[in-house]
Amino acid sequence: MTPTGPFKPIPALAAQQVKDLLREKDPGAYNLIDVRQPGEYEQGHIPGAALVPLGELYERMQELDRSRPTVLYCRSGNRSRAAAGILLDAGFRDVFSMDGGIQAWRGLVVDGPPEAGMVLFSGREKPEELIALAWSLEEGSRRFYHSVASTLADREAAGLFDGLVSAEDHHKAALVGVYREATGDSAALAIPEAFFLGAVPGEMMEGGMSVTKAIEWAKGKEVNDVLDLSIALESHAFELYIRMKRELAGESAKRIFHVLAAEEKVHLDRMVTLLEKRRFPNAP
Repeated sequence: MTPTGPFKPIPALAAQQVKDLLREKDPGAYNLIDVRQPGEYEQGHIPGAALVPLGELYERMQELDRSRPTVLYCRSGNRSRAAAGILLDAGFRDVFSMDGGIQAWRGLVVDGPPEAGMVLFSGREKPEELIALAWSLEEGSRRFYHSVASTLADREAAGLFDGLVSAEDHHKAALVGVYREATGDSAALAIPEAFFLGAVPGEMMEGGMSVTKAIEWAKGKEVNDVLDLSIALESHAFELYIRMKRELAGESAKRIFHVLAAEEKVHLDRMVTLLEKRRFPNAP
C-alpha cells in the first residue's frame, strides 16, 4: 500500500507469517496482543495471546515491552490496525497488525474494508494542517455514519449512528474554533482548503480509508461488521485528539482536544457495549 496524503501504511503480517513467527521464536521474544473484547477472547484466542481490549490500549500500553516486536490481532483486522496506529504514534517501533484477524488464522476468507491500513505521519504537520486533517476526518466519518444510519434495519444501531452524525457536526464546529485561535483569524468561518494537504475535505476517514469506498463496502454487511469497523474509526479519532492535545500550543485548544478525546472515548465505549450485547445476548 502506498502513502495517501498525510497517511502511511501500517505494517501488517499475514496469518501464516504470524504462525511462522510463533513457531520459530520463543514466547518471550515478542508481544502477542488480542485487542478484542473479553467475551470474544474467552470464545477462543491464539495460544499465548494477552488480552488488551482496544478501548483500554492507550491506558495499558505501558504493560508491553517496547523492545520486543508486537503483533496485534482482532476479529477481522479493523481493530488491530487501529491498535497498531496507537502504538506507532506512542513510539513503538516493531508493530504489526495481523491481516484478516482471527478469522484468517482459522482459514476463513475475510472481506475487509478498502484501504484501511494507514496511520498518520508523525511530526510533519503544521498546527493548521493537523486541525484541517481532524476536521476532514470528522466530516468523512459523519458521511459514513449518516449513510449507515439510513440503511440499517436495526433500530438500536441506527439510533447510535444517528447520534454520531450529530456529534461529528459538533466536533467540526469545535475544530473551526480551534483554527481561529491557532491562527488569530477570529473572523474565519471555515478552514481554508490550502491546509488539507492536497486531500479532498471529507473524503477520507481515520485509517486513510476512502469514505466513498467504505460506504460501498458497508452495503449489505452485517451490523456487527459495521460496528467492528466503526470501533476502529473511533479509536483512531481518540488517539488523534490525544496527540493534538499534546502537540498544539494554547490552553484553550488543549481543553477542547481534551473534551473531544473524552467524547470519542464515550462513542467508542457505546459501540463496544452494543457489539458485545449483539454477540453475547445472554451474558449477565
